[in-house]
Amino acid sequence: MRKLAPTEVELDIEVSENDLNIARERAFQKLIKQYRLPGFRTGHVPRRIFERQMGTETIEHHAVEDLVPQAYTKALKEHGLEPVDRPKIDLERGEEGKNLHIKATVAVRPEIALVEYRDFELEKQPVSVSDEEVEHSLESLRKRAASVEPVLDRGIRAGDIVTMNYAGKIDGEDFEGGSAAGHTTEITPERFVPGFAEQLYGAQAGERRTVSVTFPTTYHAEALQGKEAVFDVTIDEVKMAVYPQLDAAFVRQVSDKETLEELRADIRRRLEAVATAQSRETMQKQLLEALLERHDFPLPEVLVDKEVESLLADAKGYMQRIGRPWEEYLSAKGVDEKGLQAEYRTEAERRVKSGLLLEEIAKAEKIDVTTADLESELDNLARSYGRSREAMIDLIRRNTGFEPLIGSVRKQKTVDFLLRSAAVREPPPGMQSAAAGVA
Repeated sequence: MRKLAPTEVELDIEVSENDLNIARERAFQKLIKQYRLPGFRTGHVPRRIFERQMGTETIEHHAVEDLVPQAYTKALKEHGLEPVDRPKIDLERGEEGKNLHIKATVAVRPEIALVEYRDFELEKQPVSVSDEEVEHSLESLRKRAASVEPVLDRGIRAGDIVTMNYAGKIDGEDFEGGSAAGHTTEITPERFVPGFAEQLYGAQAGERRTVSVTFPTTYHAEALQGKEAVFDVTIDEVKMAVYPQLDAAFVRQVSDKETLEELRADIRRRLEAVATAQSRETMQKQLLEALLERHDFPLPEVLVDKEVESLLADAKGYMQRIGRPWEEYLSAKGVDEKGLQAEYRTEAERRVKSGLLLEEIAKAEKIDVTTADLESELDNLARSYGRSREAMIDLIRRNTGFEPLIGSVRKQKTVDFLLRSAAVREPPPGMQSAAAGVA
């Protein structure tokens, strides 16, 4: 074995002529069950006849294809190596043309010297929920349950829902994204470039207005930053939201509760559950950061590259789900795709390092995934995706297989173990949580 880099090795594996001959015979016995030759029953073709008809290369190819993985796996065990990627395999014949030499270059898991990881001090976040937070969530429910009615006797006010046509120009020229027809939106300042919404206040259906604005220097589209634009706006329709009364009918409309008191209690329970989850997530982040600070080891570049690609795929998937072009995301970030990959690299390295550390601790603490653990996670996934457990199992089997899921559950169990081992400081009494807006 030769170490090429801290996380890359080259294995020189020699297979004897005897082992190669055994593999050839084994390959021949498999092949004669698959091929039909005139005058012979399936599986009873003499080897010399088979080689004359099909060529010795057919047997050689299948023998080597069968032998190489076995020899490679054996070499990994002998050297105590844990690969993190598929190897690059080169085959060579020995000087006499008999023995087979296998040269395998492979990225391997780094050697990790664990230091103490059971003595972390963590600060627990508060999980109390204020009355104001409950009322804010209740108001959000009212807003979602509101009906929409046409406005006929007044002009536009903040919060009205307006359908309009607009065409914008910069220095007398049209610009990308500056025009739309039949665009319906709520008129509030935060939804528009500063000053746009306010210049529509008082306008009625059928009215035409000229709106002048300056794009902020921090605007997401770099080409528009600091530019002055003039919009020709025509109001097609003005509507207003009519909120329901906070009564029993509203409660039954938005929940399975009967009274307003029951709904408020349910909202509080849900906000407390969110606050508890947020508190745990914050402590988990504290734990992982402390764990990373205590350990230093080289990372396999192949794992970091894969994690960068995963982050990139997540970002592209998000833009696709919201129906926005990928170029818009790159423009908002002010980078091209290569630049974005470079930005993601730090986070990718952090994820790879924490993952390797948690796996190492799991081995040290003999943390395994039980059938019950897996079934519980499958049930959670099924609920999240709105599928049955059987459908979820089929989906996983057809896509990634169960190894990534098992690894994810093992890591979470390891985090749970570390959280139980840590010293947790309670928050000062009277502090309120930051949870809000969940209903």
